[in-house]
Order: sequence, then structure tokens, then C-alpha cells
Amino acid sequence: MTARLAAAQGKARVLREALPWINRWAGRTLVVKYGGSAMLDRSAGTGTFAADVALLHVVGVRVVVVHGAGPQISALARRRGLVPAFVAGRRVTDAAMLDVVRSALLDEVNPQLVAALLSAGAPAAGVGREVGELLTVTPVPGLGLVGTVDRVAPGVVTALLDAGRVPVVAGIGRDAEGSEHNINADEVAAAIAVALGADKVVYLTDVAGLYTDFTTPNAALLSRVGLSELRRLLTGGGLSDGMVPKVAGIVAALDGGVASAHLLDGRVDHALLLEIFTDDGVGTMVTP
Repeated sequence: MTARLAAAQGKARVLREALPWINRWAGRTLVVKYGGSAMLDRSAGTGTFAADVALLHVVGVRVVVVHGAGPQISALARRRGLVPAFVAGRRVTDAAMLDVVRSALLDEVNPQLVAALLSAGAPAAGVGREVGELLTVTPVPGLGLVGTVDRVAPGVVTALLDAGRVPVVAGIGRDAEGSEHNINADEVAAAIAVALGADKVVYLTDVAGLYTDFTTPNAALLSRVGLSELRRLLTGGGLSDGMVPKVAGIVAALDGGVASAHLLDGRVDHALLLEIFTDDGVGTMVTP
């Protein structure tokens, strides 16, 4: 057998394994939170992620991308002479910082991600300036212009999905008085997943998944965890600050009726496809 034939047969086996999963996911809704850290990683990068989303779209998966811009916001803030500050993974946001957040999310990351998806063949559409119509927030005391999602009006996202598009959503919302607020993108992904009745929400980040004893030498990757165990990890204080809003988002999503959630390493080539279309999957899967 030639090396060329062996390689072709390997590809055929991959397609055969993927076929049942492709059939299962056709017409279903998947919300993917793509973190700012994953975007900056050069080993995988936005191009690979965009190609994966394009393939998911082609085989009939209704994909919604929710993005953060944490590193980009912090970098822009420092260039403007501002010092980023966080409380339990949430960015303290005054008026000057909100302007930074708006610039990084709406003028930098959202259009760049939409362009990458379009280039890969996914008919992406940015939901940036309209996001205030999508997300209504309640201000979070002590954090300035930071909100927690109070209500989702998913009409704009549903309309894009029904038109065969891939919505790309940034995390800014408005309070009852119409004032803009910064929202943690992990929370946004969960809230949109619940509002859409999504089948799964996936968090792409810069770690392999969820660990037990994360801060100790005994740290071990959890490949599967139940919701009750996730609640224990959330309240037990063993999570890093950056992981807290992701885990809280997963808890909220599953409590709201989303069937499952997944934490994946966005730095791994094709992590999204490996999770959706292979028998073993990758990262940490969370089920009720």
C-alpha cells in the first residue's frame, strides 16, 4: 500500500466516523463562545476556527458565535493610559474603559472575526451596534458600567439564522434607561444559548478544559462532569478567576434548558470539529 493510498483511506475513516454526528447535528443550534485569548494564539488562530465554523454551517448546523476581546481590551486600555482591574473575572468599567471596550469589541474584533469567517466560506454577519436591542442588562453594583443579562430578545439572531447566516455577537448591552454596559462574553453566550433553545454551548478558551485541584500539583483534566459537581467547583473556590464566569455561564445555560456544554482548548487545531464530529471528543463535557 502506498503512503498516498493510506492517507486517503485515513481520510475516509474520518468521514465515516463523522457521518452519524453530521446527521445528528443537521438543523441543530450550537452557540460557540470564542475567547480573545484563543484569537491571539498563533499555533491555531482565527483562520482554523473560521474554517471549522464554515464546515459546521455547510453541513447544516445553525452556529452562533459570541466573542470576547479580553486581551485586546486590556492592551488598548494600557495604550490609552488606563489600568485594567478585575473582580471575580469581571472587568471594572468606568466611562473611559467602556469606550475602550466598545472600540475593541465593535471596531476591532467583531469586524476582524466576521471577515475571517467570510473568507473561510461562512456567511457571517456581525451583531455589534444592534446588540443593545438583543441584550437588556441590570447593572452590577461595584463594577461601574458592567451589566448582567436580564433579558434576551433573540429576534435579530434568529432572523439571521433563518436566513442562513452565522451571527457573530459582541458583549455589550443596555440597561432599562438605555445606557450601554459591558457584559462578560461568557455570560452572553449562556444567555443567548438559553434564549435560542440551543442544543449545546461551547466555550473555546486557552486551557485544555476543566481541572480538579487546578491550583495544585495534583491537577487533573476532567473529561466529563455533571452539573452538581460543577456547582461544587464553582462554590468551592478552586477555580481561577478567568474560569469562574465560564463555569457560571455553563451552570446558567444548563439550568436554562441547554442540553450540554463543553470547555475546549481553542489553541488546538480543529478542537471544535473534534468535539462535534468525533466519537471521543476533547476537553470537558458538562451534562445536567
